[in-house]
Amino acid sequence: MVKSTWQLYLMHLREFFRDPEIILWSVILPVAMSWVLGVAFVQRKVTTRQIAVVGDVQKSSELREVINEIENRNISRPKKSNDHSVFKFSFVDHEKAIKLLRKGKIVLFIQLSNSGALKFHLDPANETSYLAYLILSRRLSQEKVELQLNPVTTHGNRYIDFLIPGLMALGIMNSCLWGIGYILIEYRMKKLMRRMIATPVKKAAILVSFFFSRMTINLVEIMLLFLFGFFYFGFTLQGGLAQIILLFISGNVAFAGLAFLLSSRAENTRTGNGIINVFSVPLMLASGIFFSYANFPEAIQPLLQYSPLALLADAMRTVFNTGGEISEILPAIGILNGFGVFCFSISLKIFRWH
Repeated sequence: MVKSTWQLYLMHLREFFRDPEIILWSVILPVAMSWVLGVAFVQRKVTTRQIAVVGDVQKSSELREVINEIENRNISRPKKSNDHSVFKFSFVDHEKAIKLLRKGKIVLFIQLSNSGALKFHLDPANETSYLAYLILSRRLSQEKVELQLNPVTTHGNRYIDFLIPGLMALGIMNSCLWGIGYILIEYRMKKLMRRMIATPVKKAAILVSFFFSRMTINLVEIMLLFLFGFFYFGFTLQGGLAQIILLFISGNVAFAGLAFLLSSRAENTRTGNGIINVFSVPLMLASGIFFSYANFPEAIQPLLQYSPLALLADAMRTVFNTGGEISEILPAIGILNGFGVFCFSISLKIFRWH
Protein backbone atom coordinates (compact mmCIF):
# COMPACT_ATOMS: atom_id res chain seq x y z
CA MET A 1 0.00 0.00 0.00
CA VAL A 2 2.70 2.47 1.01
CA LYS A 3 4.98 1.48 -1.84
CA SER A 4 2.26 1.78 -4.47
CA THR A 5 1.16 5.17 -3.10
CA TRP A 6 4.77 6.35 -3.22
CA GLN A 7 5.18 5.24 -6.83
CA LEU A 8 1.95 6.96 -7.85
CA TYR A 9 3.13 10.10 -6.04
CA LEU A 10 6.39 10.05 -8.04
CA MET A 11 4.44 9.46 -11.23
CA HIS A 12 2.33 12.58 -10.70
CA LEU A 13 5.41 14.67 -9.99
CA ARG A 14 7.15 13.41 -13.15
CA GLU A 15 4.01 14.10 -15.15
CA PHE A 16 3.99 17.67 -13.86
CA PHE A 17 7.66 18.46 -14.44
CA ARG A 18 7.73 16.86 -17.90
CA ASP A 19 5.28 19.47 -19.20
CA PRO A 20 7.26 22.74 -19.50
CA GLU A 21 4.17 24.77 -20.28
CA ILE A 22 2.54 23.84 -16.97
CA ILE A 23 5.72 24.77 -15.08
CA LEU A 24 5.87 28.07 -16.94
CA TRP A 25 2.33 29.12 -16.07
CA SER A 26 2.61 27.82 -12.51
CA VAL A 27 5.59 30.10 -11.94
CA ILE A 28 4.51 33.13 -13.96
CA LEU A 29 0.97 33.43 -12.61
CA PRO A 30 1.79 33.82 -8.89
CA VAL A 31 4.67 36.18 -9.72
CA ALA A 32 2.42 38.26 -11.99
CA MET A 33 -0.26 38.51 -9.30
CA SER A 34 2.23 39.52 -6.62
CA TRP A 35 3.77 42.12 -8.96
CA VAL A 36 0.41 43.70 -9.83
CA LEU A 37 -0.72 43.92 -6.21
CA GLY A 38 2.73 44.95 -5.04
CA VAL A 39 3.00 47.82 -7.49
CA ALA A 40 -0.49 49.02 -6.62
CA PHE A 41 -0.37 48.81 -2.84
CA VAL A 42 2.89 47.62 -1.33
CA GLN A 43 5.93 49.01 -3.09
CA ARG A 44 5.01 52.64 -2.61
CA LYS A 45 5.97 54.09 0.75
CA VAL A 46 2.95 56.40 0.69
CA THR A 47 -0.62 56.29 -0.54
CA THR A 48 -1.60 58.97 -3.06
CA ARG A 49 -5.11 60.31 -2.74
CA GLN A 50 -6.50 62.55 -5.47
CA ILE A 51 -8.49 65.51 -4.10
CA ALA A 52 -10.40 68.09 -6.16
CA VAL A 53 -11.01 71.63 -4.94
CA VAL A 54 -14.00 73.60 -6.25
CA GLY A 55 -13.97 77.38 -5.86
CA ASP A 56 -11.42 80.13 -5.37
CA VAL A 57 -8.86 78.79 -2.92
CA GLN A 58 -7.66 82.36 -2.29
CA LYS A 59 -10.89 83.02 -0.36
CA SER A 60 -9.93 80.51 2.33
CA SER A 61 -6.58 81.25 3.90
CA GLU A 62 -6.89 78.19 6.14
CA LEU A 63 -7.39 75.79 3.23
CA ARG A 64 -4.63 77.48 1.24
CA GLU A 65 -2.26 77.12 4.19
CA VAL A 66 -3.12 73.43 4.62
CA ILE A 67 -2.71 72.72 0.88
CA ASN A 68 0.66 74.46 0.83
CA GLU A 69 1.83 72.57 3.88
CA ILE A 70 0.69 69.21 2.50
CA GLU A 71 2.23 69.84 -0.93
CA ASN A 72 5.52 70.91 0.67
CA ARG A 73 5.48 67.80 2.82
CA ASN A 74 4.85 65.67 -0.25
CA ILE A 75 8.01 67.02 -1.89
CA SER A 76 10.24 65.61 0.82
CA ARG A 77 9.25 62.95 3.34
CA PRO A 78 6.39 62.75 5.80
CA LYS A 79 7.20 64.67 8.96
CA LYS A 80 5.72 61.99 11.18
CA SER A 81 6.59 58.31 11.14
CA ASN A 82 2.90 57.36 10.92
CA ASP A 83 2.06 59.91 8.20
CA HIS A 84 1.93 57.81 5.02
CA SER A 85 -0.65 59.78 3.02
CA VAL A 86 0.19 61.95 0.06
CA PHE A 87 -2.60 64.18 -1.22
CA LYS A 88 -2.61 65.47 -4.76
CA PHE A 89 -4.87 68.47 -5.36
CA SER A 90 -6.50 69.64 -8.57
CA PHE A 91 -8.62 72.77 -8.99
CA VAL A 92 -11.73 72.25 -11.13
CA ASP A 93 -15.32 73.41 -11.43
CA HIS A 94 -18.23 71.63 -9.77
CA GLU A 95 -19.35 69.73 -12.88
CA LYS A 96 -15.85 68.45 -13.53
CA ALA A 97 -15.49 67.37 -9.90
CA ILE A 98 -18.70 65.33 -10.11
CA LYS A 99 -17.47 63.57 -13.25
CA LEU A 100 -14.11 62.77 -11.66
CA LEU A 101 -15.83 61.37 -8.57
CA ARG A 102 -18.11 59.19 -10.68
CA LYS A 103 -15.15 57.74 -12.58
CA GLY A 104 -13.17 57.08 -9.42
CA LYS A 105 -10.44 59.54 -10.42
CA ILE A 106 -10.71 61.38 -7.08
CA VAL A 107 -11.63 60.14 -3.61
CA LEU A 108 -13.54 63.34 -2.69
CA PHE A 109 -13.84 67.01 -3.57
CA ILE A 110 -13.86 70.10 -1.37
CA GLN A 111 -16.19 72.95 -2.20
CA LEU A 112 -15.69 76.46 -0.82
CA SER A 113 -18.98 78.06 0.21
CA ASN A 114 -19.65 81.81 0.24
CA SER A 115 -19.68 81.77 4.05
CA GLY A 116 -16.17 80.37 4.16
CA ALA A 117 -17.18 76.86 5.22
CA LEU A 118 -15.54 73.89 3.57
CA LYS A 119 -17.92 71.24 2.21
CA PHE A 120 -16.53 67.74 1.74
CA HIS A 121 -18.39 65.76 -0.92
CA LEU A 122 -17.78 61.99 -0.76
CA ASP A 123 -19.43 58.61 -0.48
CA PRO A 124 -19.12 57.57 3.21
CA ALA A 125 -19.48 53.93 2.15
CA ASN A 126 -16.13 54.20 0.37
CA GLU A 127 -13.50 53.56 3.05
CA THR A 128 -10.70 55.24 1.08
CA SER A 129 -12.74 58.43 0.66
CA TYR A 130 -13.83 58.51 4.27
CA LEU A 131 -10.29 57.96 5.54
CA ALA A 132 -9.05 60.85 3.38
CA TYR A 133 -11.80 63.04 4.84
CA LEU A 134 -10.81 62.13 8.40
CA ILE A 135 -7.16 62.95 7.76
CA LEU A 136 -7.91 66.31 6.15
CA SER A 137 -10.63 67.29 8.63
CA ARG A 138 -8.30 66.59 11.55
CA ARG A 139 -5.71 68.95 10.10
CA LEU A 140 -8.25 71.62 9.14
CA SER A 141 -9.95 71.50 12.54
CA GLN A 142 -6.75 72.92 14.00
CA GLU A 143 -7.33 76.02 11.86
CA LYS A 144 -10.78 76.47 13.45
CA VAL A 145 -12.54 76.50 10.10
CA GLU A 146 -16.12 75.29 9.70
CA LEU A 147 -16.30 71.84 8.06
CA GLN A 148 -19.38 70.25 6.52
CA LEU A 149 -19.69 66.65 5.39
CA ASN A 150 -22.00 66.26 2.39
CA PRO A 151 -22.61 62.54 1.78
CA VAL A 152 -22.88 61.73 -1.92
CA THR A 153 -25.94 59.51 -2.15
CA THR A 154 -27.37 60.47 -5.54
CA HIS A 155 -27.39 57.77 -8.19
CA GLY A 156 -24.26 57.69 -10.30
CA ASN A 157 -21.98 59.13 -7.64
CA ARG A 158 -21.79 56.26 -5.14
CA TYR A 159 -19.14 53.57 -4.97
CA ILE A 160 -21.73 50.93 -5.89
CA ASP A 161 -22.40 52.86 -9.10
CA PHE A 162 -18.69 52.63 -9.84
CA LEU A 163 -18.56 48.93 -8.97
CA ILE A 164 -21.52 47.39 -10.82
CA PRO A 165 -20.54 48.47 -14.37
CA GLY A 166 -17.04 47.18 -13.65
CA LEU A 167 -18.47 43.83 -12.52
CA MET A 168 -20.52 43.67 -15.72
CA ALA A 169 -17.37 44.15 -17.80
CA LEU A 170 -15.51 41.61 -15.69
CA GLY A 171 -18.35 39.11 -16.10
CA ILE A 172 -18.20 39.43 -19.88
CA MET A 173 -14.44 38.87 -19.89
CA ASN A 174 -14.48 35.84 -17.58
CA SER A 175 -17.47 34.29 -19.30
CA CYS A 176 -15.82 34.55 -22.72
CA LEU A 177 -12.35 33.41 -21.66
CA TRP A 178 -13.60 30.41 -19.69
CA GLY A 179 -16.87 29.69 -21.51
CA ILE A 180 -15.23 29.80 -24.94
CA GLY A 181 -11.49 29.33 -24.46
CA TYR A 182 -11.61 26.53 -21.90
CA ILE A 183 -14.44 24.71 -23.69
CA LEU A 184 -12.54 24.80 -27.01
CA ILE A 185 -9.53 23.19 -25.35
CA GLU A 186 -11.77 20.48 -23.89
CA TYR A 187 -13.27 19.85 -27.33
CA ARG A 188 -9.76 19.49 -28.75
CA MET A 189 -8.77 17.00 -26.03
CA LYS A 190 -11.91 14.90 -26.61
CA LYS A 191 -11.30 14.89 -30.41
CA LEU A 192 -14.61 16.70 -30.96
CA MET A 193 -12.99 19.47 -33.00
CA ARG A 194 -11.64 16.89 -35.45
CA ARG A 195 -15.15 15.52 -35.93
CA MET A 196 -16.58 19.00 -36.48
CA ILE A 197 -14.17 19.91 -39.27
CA ALA A 198 -14.93 16.61 -40.96
CA THR A 199 -18.42 17.99 -41.67
CA PRO A 200 -19.18 20.47 -44.52
CA VAL A 201 -19.44 23.33 -41.99
CA LYS A 202 -16.79 26.02 -42.44
CA LYS A 203 -14.20 26.42 -39.70
CA ALA A 204 -15.06 30.06 -39.13
CA ALA A 205 -18.73 29.12 -38.64
CA ILE A 206 -17.77 26.61 -35.96
CA LEU A 207 -15.96 29.27 -33.95
CA VAL A 208 -18.62 31.91 -34.51
CA SER A 209 -21.27 29.53 -33.14
CA PHE A 210 -19.35 29.48 -29.83
CA PHE A 211 -19.39 33.28 -29.85
CA PHE A 212 -23.16 33.65 -30.30
CA SER A 213 -24.04 31.00 -27.72
CA ARG A 214 -21.75 32.60 -25.13
CA MET A 215 -23.08 36.09 -25.89
CA THR A 216 -26.62 34.86 -25.21
CA ILE A 217 -25.53 33.52 -21.82
CA ASN A 218 -23.69 36.76 -21.07
CA LEU A 219 -26.86 38.73 -21.81
CA VAL A 220 -28.74 36.78 -19.14
CA GLU A 221 -25.91 37.27 -16.63
CA ILE A 222 -25.73 41.02 -17.26
CA MET A 223 -29.50 41.41 -16.92
CA LEU A 224 -29.52 39.51 -13.62
CA LEU A 225 -26.70 41.67 -12.26
CA PHE A 226 -28.48 44.85 -13.33
CA LEU A 227 -31.78 43.74 -11.78
CA PHE A 228 -30.06 42.88 -8.53
CA GLY A 229 -28.37 46.31 -8.43
CA PHE A 230 -31.64 48.03 -9.35
CA PHE A 231 -33.80 46.46 -6.65
CA TYR A 232 -31.21 46.22 -3.87
CA PHE A 233 -29.03 49.33 -4.36
CA GLY A 234 -31.21 51.55 -6.54
CA PHE A 235 -28.73 51.29 -9.41
CA THR A 236 -30.17 52.84 -12.58
CA LEU A 237 -29.31 53.44 -16.22
CA GLN A 238 -28.78 57.15 -16.87
CA GLY A 239 -27.91 56.79 -20.57
CA GLY A 240 -29.56 55.18 -23.55
CA LEU A 241 -30.18 51.47 -24.06
CA ALA A 242 -28.64 51.61 -27.54
CA GLN A 243 -25.26 52.63 -26.09
CA ILE A 244 -25.30 49.73 -23.62
CA ILE A 245 -26.20 47.25 -26.37
CA LEU A 246 -23.32 48.50 -28.53
CA LEU A 247 -20.89 48.22 -25.61
CA PHE A 248 -22.20 44.76 -24.72
CA ILE A 249 -21.66 43.48 -28.27
CA SER A 250 -18.24 45.16 -28.52
CA GLY A 251 -17.12 43.67 -25.21
CA ASN A 252 -18.17 40.20 -26.34
CA VAL A 253 -16.36 40.64 -29.65
CA ALA A 254 -13.16 41.74 -27.89
CA PHE A 255 -13.00 38.98 -25.29
CA ALA A 256 -14.35 36.22 -27.53
CA GLY A 257 -11.56 37.08 -29.99
CA LEU A 258 -9.04 36.92 -27.14
CA ALA A 259 -10.51 33.59 -26.01
CA PHE A 260 -10.11 32.11 -29.50
CA LEU A 261 -6.50 33.29 -29.61
CA LEU A 262 -5.58 31.95 -26.14
CA SER A 263 -7.13 28.56 -26.84
CA SER A 264 -5.81 28.21 -30.39
CA ARG A 265 -2.73 26.14 -29.51
CA ALA A 266 -3.19 24.69 -26.00
CA GLU A 267 -3.10 20.90 -26.01
CA ASN A 268 -4.72 20.23 -22.63
CA THR A 269 -6.86 21.95 -20.01
CA ARG A 270 -4.02 22.26 -17.50
CA THR A 271 -2.02 24.36 -19.91
CA GLY A 272 -5.14 26.24 -20.99
CA ASN A 273 -6.01 27.00 -17.37
CA GLY A 274 -2.61 28.63 -16.88
CA ILE A 275 -2.76 30.59 -20.13
CA ILE A 276 -6.21 31.99 -19.36
CA ASN A 277 -5.31 32.86 -15.77
CA VAL A 278 -2.09 34.63 -16.70
CA PHE A 279 -4.12 37.03 -18.84
CA SER A 280 -7.37 37.31 -16.89
CA VAL A 281 -6.00 37.83 -13.37
CA PRO A 282 -3.71 40.83 -14.14
CA LEU A 283 -6.49 42.40 -16.24
CA MET A 284 -8.96 41.93 -13.40
CA LEU A 285 -6.63 43.53 -10.84
CA ALA A 286 -5.22 46.36 -12.95
CA SER A 287 -8.19 47.57 -15.02
CA GLY A 288 -10.06 49.58 -12.40
CA ILE A 289 -12.81 47.10 -11.58
CA PHE A 290 -12.76 47.22 -7.76
CA PHE A 291 -10.54 50.29 -7.36
CA SER A 292 -9.29 52.99 -9.70
CA TYR A 293 -6.14 52.27 -11.69
CA ALA A 294 -4.94 55.64 -10.36
CA ASN A 295 -3.42 53.54 -7.55
CA PHE A 296 -0.73 52.43 -9.99
CA PRO A 297 2.31 54.53 -10.92
CA GLU A 298 1.49 57.36 -13.32
CA ALA A 299 3.93 56.02 -15.91
CA ILE A 300 1.81 52.91 -16.59
CA GLN A 301 -1.65 54.39 -16.09
CA PRO A 302 -2.12 55.22 -19.82
CA LEU A 303 -1.31 51.60 -20.65
CA LEU A 304 -3.83 50.31 -18.10
CA GLN A 305 -6.44 52.81 -19.25
CA TYR A 306 -6.43 51.36 -22.77
CA SER A 307 -6.55 47.71 -21.79
CA PRO A 308 -9.70 46.00 -23.17
CA LEU A 309 -11.26 45.47 -19.75
CA ALA A 310 -10.61 49.05 -18.58
CA LEU A 311 -12.03 50.47 -21.82
CA LEU A 312 -15.21 48.43 -21.45
CA ALA A 313 -15.62 49.20 -17.73
CA ASP A 314 -15.02 52.95 -18.13
CA ALA A 315 -17.37 53.19 -21.11
CA MET A 316 -20.10 51.34 -19.22
CA ARG A 317 -19.69 53.70 -16.25
CA THR A 318 -19.98 56.64 -18.62
CA VAL A 319 -23.32 55.41 -19.98
CA PHE A 320 -24.79 54.08 -16.73
CA ASN A 321 -23.76 56.97 -14.47
CA THR A 322 -23.45 60.07 -16.64
CA GLY A 323 -25.76 59.32 -19.55
CA GLY A 324 -22.91 59.43 -22.04
CA GLU A 325 -23.75 59.84 -25.71
CA ILE A 326 -22.53 57.49 -28.44
CA SER A 327 -19.84 59.99 -29.44
CA GLU A 328 -18.26 59.67 -25.97
CA ILE A 329 -17.96 55.89 -26.12
CA LEU A 330 -17.24 55.58 -29.85
CA PRO A 331 -13.41 55.34 -29.39
CA ALA A 332 -13.85 52.50 -26.89
CA ILE A 333 -16.26 50.68 -29.22
CA GLY A 334 -13.83 51.01 -32.13
CA ILE A 335 -10.83 49.74 -30.14
CA LEU A 336 -12.74 46.80 -28.63
CA ASN A 337 -14.12 45.62 -31.98
CA GLY A 338 -10.78 46.10 -33.71
CA PHE A 339 -9.01 44.15 -30.99
CA GLY A 340 -11.52 41.30 -31.15
CA VAL A 341 -11.45 41.00 -34.95
CA PHE A 342 -7.66 41.09 -34.96
CA CYS A 343 -7.42 38.28 -32.36
CA PHE A 344 -10.04 36.20 -34.18
CA SER A 345 -8.23 36.58 -37.52
CA ILE A 346 -4.93 35.41 -36.02
CA SER A 347 -6.54 32.51 -34.17
CA LEU A 348 -8.31 31.30 -37.31
CA LYS A 349 -4.94 30.94 -39.04
CA ILE A 350 -3.06 29.21 -36.23
CA PHE A 351 -5.93 27.23 -34.64
CA ARG A 352 -5.09 23.61 -33.86
CA TRP A 353 -8.11 21.54 -34.79
CA HIS A 354 -6.82 18.18 -33.59
